[in-house]
Amino acid sequence: MLNAVNHHESTANLNQYRARRSSRRLFARNLLGLAGMVTLLVATPVRAAESVLVAAMGGYRKPVLELIEAFRKETGVEAQAAFGHIKQIETQARQNREVVFLIGDKSLLEPTGLFSSFDRLGTGWLVLVSSKGKSLSSLDELKNTAFTRVAIPHRTRTVFGRAADECVKRLHLADALAPKLLEVEGVPQVGSYITSGEVDAGFVNKTEALAIAGRAGSVLELPQSCYDPIEISLGTVRDRALTEAQSRFQAFMQGDTARRIMTANGL
Repeated sequence: MLNAVNHHESTANLNQYRARRSSRRLFARNLLGLAGMVTLLVATPVRAAESVLVAAMGGYRKPVLELIEAFRKETGVEAQAAFGHIKQIETQARQNREVVFLIGDKSLLEPTGLFSSFDRLGTGWLVLVSSKGKSLSSLDELKNTAFTRVAIPHRTRTVFGRAADECVKRLHLADALAPKLLEVEGVPQVGSYITSGEVDAGFVNKTEALAIAGRAGSVLELPQSCYDPIEISLGTVRDRALTEAQSRFQAFMQGDTARRIMTANGL
């Protein structure tokens, strides 16, 4: 009888473990099937209850991956991150209760109504970058014939697309640049278009500008007076009790290591 009981408990524990692993695999598989999404699993395998799932806006891929790696080294806890635009990461948070944290622009996260709290991580900066071999010293120069195609992130689904749209309008360049603007999915796609030479210039955030340095041309930081302030935040999803690992991640994101990583990435 004792052996039967032990066998029953072992089977139940194994089923619970498989269920948790299945949830994490579904999280990664669903995101990989969406445009612009990337998933990364870092750290050596640990118990499922000690893992952390994070969804972030695609424009912050580099700093988020660095944050996860630093968190793993500091704590030994497994972490997984996935990236996409606001609708994609919102959907994952609603469908998967293990997704407790979202990282992105507060102005896009907050309207979803998903969050119990926000922790400020940094400030976003709008930057105009030219392709390699082309120089820019002012936004007004985009009117020149040397610039025929200018990439811009999606103007409703991304905060930097919206910021670029605001800036062009406030500087009274909307009509002149309208025929040249090429709207793409997000900031990473703009960066790819710039480095491949498919466009002459593009609007990105400072993080992307730093990431593609050496493969692009001029970098022009645009005046903050031409777009609304951009706050990068860690949103904690409401009505979800944090595990010990998740609480450690939340605390880590407010520490000195996280701040140094954000600063180094232009945030």
